[in-house]
Formats: sequence, C-alpha cells, structure tokens
Amino acid sequence: MPLKRSLLALALGGMLSSALHAQEPVAPVLPGPQQLLGGVVSEDDVGRLFEHLRESLRAAAEGREPPPMPESLTRRLEAAGGELRLRGLDAAMLLTRFVENAVRGAVRELAPPPSSSRPPH
Repeated sequence: MPLKRSLLALALGGMLSSALHAQEPVAPVLPGPQQLLGGVVSEDDVGRLFEHLRESLRAAAEGREPPPMPESLTRRLEAAGGELRLRGLDAAMLLTRFVENAVRGAVRELAPPPSSSRPPH
C-alpha cells in the first residue's frame, strides 16, 4: 500500500510540475454543458427527474416504499442515455489524453540526463 501511495504522489507531483512548466495550455478544452447536454436533455426532463427524486425522498422519510419511476420518464432517460454515454466518453478521452501527456512529461523531467562521458575501455 505505501508503494502505491508513493507512486500516486510521484505521478500527481509530476503532473502538477509539468503543467506549471508547460508551454501548452494547462488544462484540456473540455466540452461545456451545452455540448454535453444540449439537444439531449431538456429542462422539463430535469424537472421531472428531480420531482421523482423528491417524491422518493418523502416516501423514504415516511418509511414508505419509493414510488416507481413514471414510465414516460424511464423511456425518456433511456433514450437520452445512449447519446449521453457517447458524449461522456468523448470528454473522458480528452481528459485521459491530457493526463497521459502530463504524466509522460513528468517522467521525462524525472529521467536522469544521458551521460556525456564515454565508459572506459
């Protein structure tokens, strides 16, 4: 366990160090809420979902079973789910590439410089 923590600390320190010294932008350009949710989730969808959540919380507080999710809301969430998974995957891939590049940069910085002297014969 201590080795895992040490490696994690080393990786995080390297990422932060290389991000500070990088000439490139410090963070990836991640999609904003409009790009992630636009055209897939409506304000009405959000309202219906949170209304169901409030009803479920009330039922739990009163010791009752939560109400089943309305069929129309279930269908709506299933329809939006596939597109949201794809958009989330795209955002996650961008973030993963950024972290990979930061860790690679940290490893390069931590590598010992190549020796300029020749080994004796």
